[in-house]
Amino acid sequence: MAYGAGVSIPVIPGYTAGPERTNLATSWKRPPGEYPEQLWPQDYLVGIDPDPSSWLVVEENAHGVANQCGRGCVLIHQGREDSALADTTWVGRDLGDFGVWSTSDGEAGYDDGLTNDDGGVLSEFFVQVRQPSGSTVPQVDVSLPFLWFWDAFSVANGWHYVSASGREHELIRYEVSDQSWKVEVRAQELRTFLKIYRKSALLQVDYVTKVKEGDFARVDDDYNSDWAHFDFYAIADFLMASDRRSMSRVCGQYVVKGLNTARRPRWEEFQSATEYPEFIYGVSPDTGQLLTHTCDPDRLGTYFDETSTRVHYLTPVYFRRAVLQDYVAEPSRYEVTPFHLSCLGLWGVDISINSVGLIEVYLGDIGRKIPHEEWGHWRSHNVPPEGKMEEGRFRRDFLGQWADSPDPIGDLRRARERANDAAAKRFGRPLWRELPSDLGEQYRSLMGPLTDDPSAMIGPLLIIAKVFVDGLDSKLLKEVGGGAGKGEQSLSLLKSLLASLGDEADSSKVLRDLYAVRSRGGVAHLSNSASRAVLVQLGISELGPIAAFEAVVMKVGQSVAVLADLLEQDGASK
Repeated sequence: MAYGAGVSIPVIPGYTAGPERTNLATSWKRPPGEYPEQLWPQDYLVGIDPDPSSWLVVEENAHGVANQCGRGCVLIHQGREDSALADTTWVGRDLGDFGVWSTSDGEAGYDDGLTNDDGGVLSEFFVQVRQPSGSTVPQVDVSLPFLWFWDAFSVANGWHYVSASGREHELIRYEVSDQSWKVEVRAQELRTFLKIYRKSALLQVDYVTKVKEGDFARVDDDYNSDWAHFDFYAIADFLMASDRRSMSRVCGQYVVKGLNTARRPRWEEFQSATEYPEFIYGVSPDTGQLLTHTCDPDRLGTYFDETSTRVHYLTPVYFRRAVLQDYVAEPSRYEVTPFHLSCLGLWGVDISINSVGLIEVYLGDIGRKIPHEEWGHWRSHNVPPEGKMEEGRFRRDFLGQWADSPDPIGDLRRARERANDAAAKRFGRPLWRELPSDLGEQYRSLMGPLTDDPSAMIGPLLIIAKVFVDGLDSKLLKEVGGGAGKGEQSLSLLKSLLASLGDEADSSKVLRDLYAVRSRGGVAHLSNSASRAVLVQLGISELGPIAAFEAVVMKVGQSVAVLADLLEQDGASK
């Protein structure tokens, strides 16, 4: 599409051009000559850029019919870039290889493959792909200081790291086969590392193009600047054994320098925020307009202010419960309770749930304890105040009193632990088996529905069913019950055990009802008629998802507490 003069259009990657960037294609014009157009690799030169911002190829070996390419990368000291670029010959060729040497004069030593001296140009190992003896696939080696800097961990075909917020980011990715490979690194992370490490990256390139056309005069050219040094030549009818007999070659090196980018190591992230966002904290009684204020802790009031003119650090800010959804969805990374949210020991913030089910966080804690990478997520769930602060938190935080807060899920966990301890003392092992690691993580971060969508109850109810029904030790129940009838299931055995201990109220009925919801498709199909009948038995058919889940938790918790009481009383009487 053509645009007339004076028309402003956005930059659309791959379709419209933005401001011209410095790269080898824009800096080095096609050398004159009568050689085929394809021998000047214009598109390939675009990727040779001193200021990369996305993925950067640092190691490559590729062979195609029309092209072949090799790339490498070593590190050099800041300030020595000119010396490294004095020639197009790659420096650091001996890096990545351990060698032992000796002389006829009796001297001996070794080269560790980590550093190299090429005529006064000191280089340091960064990356290589090698084929060790006995391995069927080449191995990727990467500078350990770089991996340590980002506290990186290996994943399939690469390395990742987590930021201070606990979010996982790609750092290195690679594709490797027995004959070809390519290793790429995130450019911003590399440049941040180089800046602090006081090194520059020397990227090395060797690119060959082959064509069938021939019969032209040889062309030679070179490009030499403060960031790159490359040679180019094109030769006709040189590859006699190939049907593509003419070729060109671009070979040389270029520098990528360190830079303070947006990607920061974890230890700097909490101090790297430059702009603190504003959050809704109230509604003006005069105008009805929303009141907002920055979460910058240094601009908030404290108990030591002489007046109350500043918005206080401990001003509660409110969020929809769905703000916790992302965290609950990753229980291996985040631990969520009604009182605290934390991530891998990297960060944590106190929360609470107020009288209308909103999540409460203090304004100052948002700026000080929640990483800036998370602020946008929290802002998207920020709502005006409604309801009353949870009483236990108010008494603890503002009155300095010892006060508990309602914690039905915590009560449920504690009842299970108490019942298991009592069973272990009475029968020699716990009543519920140890949970698989993934289910254990989900159980520890169990929060219940986070929206009013009925489907939001499916996952939390399923976790309770797995823990309290599927997790029963049926072998133990059969042993302590003196055997089981043909086809008798765990819940029936549990009912018999409770009855033998003196339970007259059939306390395990709630577990049978819960299992019935699940087995009749109720967890996946809460609307079918059979499941609705069981929901009536559970007493939750007319409740919304959040209230219904809390009711189930309390009923199951009370049932398990009764079981614990009976086991403890029975054990004490023996």
